Amino acid sequence: MSGTLPVIEPVSPAIGARVTGLDLSQDVSDQAWKTVQDAFHQYNVLVFPGQDISVEQQKSFTARFGPLMTHSHLLPMTVEGHPEVMVLHNNEQKPPGLNDWHTDNSGWSEPPLGTSLYAKVTPKVGGDTLYGNMYLAYETLSAPMQELLLQLTATHDVRKAFGPDYGNLQKSLRKKGIDPDQQFAGQDPVEHPLIRTHPETGRRALYISNPYVTRINGVTESESRALLDFLRRHIETNELIYRHRWTQGDLVIWDNRCTQHLAVADYFPHERLMHRLNIAGEKPFLKL
Repeated sequence: MSGTLPVIEPVSPAIGARVTGLDLSQDVSDQAWKTVQDAFHQYNVLVFPGQDISVEQQKSFTARFGPLMTHSHLLPMTVEGHPEVMVLHNNEQKPPGLNDWHTDNSGWSEPPLGTSLYAKVTPKVGGDTLYGNMYLAYETLSAPMQELLLQLTATHDVRKAFGPDYGNLQKSLRKKGIDPDQQFAGQDPVEHPLIRTHPETGRRALYISNPYVTRINGVTESESRALLDFLRRHIETNELIYRHRWTQGDLVIWDNRCTQHLAVADYFPHERLMHRLNIAGEKPFLKL
C-alpha cells in the first residue's frame, strides 16, 4: 500500500482533474482515498493516466465509490466471469454506436452514480470523449429560466435509447444475441426532475439525457420540443466542457449525477477497446 498522497491538477476551468502519484494496481490508503473522494466531488471527472491494471484491480478501485452494477441486458457484452465489466470494442467490423450527449442509463429509476472507463486500446486518431459540467449548465441559466425548470420533470424511456434512432447501437446488441425490442418491451418510462440535487454536495445540476428523454412534462408538446432543443444546445457551450484525448492506460471516472459526456465517433475504422463499470446510484431528487 502506497503512503504517498496523490497530486490533483485541474484539466480545464470548467470540469475535470488529473490524478497522479497513485498506482491503482496497489491498494490505496485511506488518506489517499479521501483526497481522491474530495477531488471527485470538486471536479466531477477524474483522470488517472498511465495505469496498468487488471479487470479485478479496476473493479476493486471503482468499488471504493460504491457498489458495482450488473446490467442484465448487457451480459453478452461483458468480460467472462465479470458481469459488471462491459466491453466497449469498436473497429472496422463494428462501427461506434452512440454519438450523442448523455448521462448513463437515465432511463432507469435509479441511474448509476458514476462510471469507470479504462482504455485498453486507443485509436491512432480521434475517439476523444467530451465531458460537460451540469452544475454550470444550471447555474449559467437566467434566474427566470432556472425557476421554470425547477418546476418541471422529464420522461426518460429506455426503449428510445435502444431504438431505431440509434441504429449502430441496436445493431451491436443484435449481433450479441440481444433483441432490444423484446428486452425492454415491458419496461415503463420513468420520470426524473429536470434539475436534480446532488446528494453529496447539495448543488443543483441540469439532468437530461438525449438518448432517453422523450418529453418534458407539464408543458405542451411544442413547448417541450422548444425547451429540449434549447437545453441541448446549452449543454454544448464550450465553457462547460473538457475534451479528453485518450491514451492507453487512462482510467477515467466521472459523476453521472452532475455531468454529461459524448464519445466522439470520429475514429472509424480504427480500433478502440474500453472496459466500463457503472457504480450504483439513487433515484434523482430535487430539494427545494
